Amino acid sequence: MFYIHVLRIKCELLPQGDFLRPTREPIEIITKSIEAKPTANVGRGSEWHIGNIETVTPDGLAFAMGRTMAVKSPQFDSVSHNFLEEEAMRAPFTIGVFDQRHQTCGVIRKTGVSQSSTEIAAKLQTLLNAAPYARESNSTIVVDPIRDPMTFLEAIRHAQAVTRFSFTASRPNPPDVNRLIQRPAEEFTQAVGGERTRVEVEGDDLDREIIEEVAKAVAAVGETAAANVRPEGGGRTKRVHLSGNPVVEPVDVETSNSLLGAILGHTREAYDRVRNSFRQING
Repeated sequence: MFYIHVLRIKCELLPQGDFLRPTREPIEIITKSIEAKPTANVGRGSEWHIGNIETVTPDGLAFAMGRTMAVKSPQFDSVSHNFLEEEAMRAPFTIGVFDQRHQTCGVIRKTGVSQSSTEIAAKLQTLLNAAPYARESNSTIVVDPIRDPMTFLEAIRHAQAVTRFSFTASRPNPPDVNRLIQRPAEEFTQAVGGERTRVEVEGDDLDREIIEEVAKAVAAVGETAAANVRPEGGGRTKRVHLSGNPVVEPVDVETSNSLLGAILGHTREAYDRVRNSFRQING
């Protein structure tokens, strides 16, 4: 048994660029960027790499990612009978599987390499943008942890009233967004050359079903949301947020013949649970 971070990988068009540059589908740009095995400096002089590319399924691609670091290794020379220190190269790494079906990625949680969802997402984002494909297509790759919306949705569901709701939207990419509200906000962000739009609505008691539907779509693409709720029985209104609780999914390798296949399967299960959490709450 081990755990994986569940991340969302998006490829967004930049607001301005050379119209003569070739356009590619987001999934193609992300896939080619992984296959390029990029290297990048992710800060503090730390150099990270992607390697070990392997096809898991027709729509699942595995890779390794990690850093290289020079360390002093204590040695004993049996001829001179002297102890000495020699410089050696260490390369701690973790394994990820990119789900091309949903543009999600499961990365093994590993001490010293990928303990934090936010940090490993930032490193993967830097690595993928170091490959030339996003830049050549006037795009940028964005990697965010997928957030667990259950606590947020339960607060919405059990509130006496919801008086304010807001969510963020970046430029369009994933196809599985809420098309009534979320997609127009994304298209507006792109049209005005923005990075992120914040949509907010107020009222005496907002429609819970629509809020929950938008919230699960927002969580699935790695965006944030917040709401003002009045608890059951009255009392002061409180603010609840979707921004925390990154999804960390347990993986039981014994139930699968393939480690990589297990990571891919559990990544998809975690994504489906987040995307369909509204139905789970409502039974």
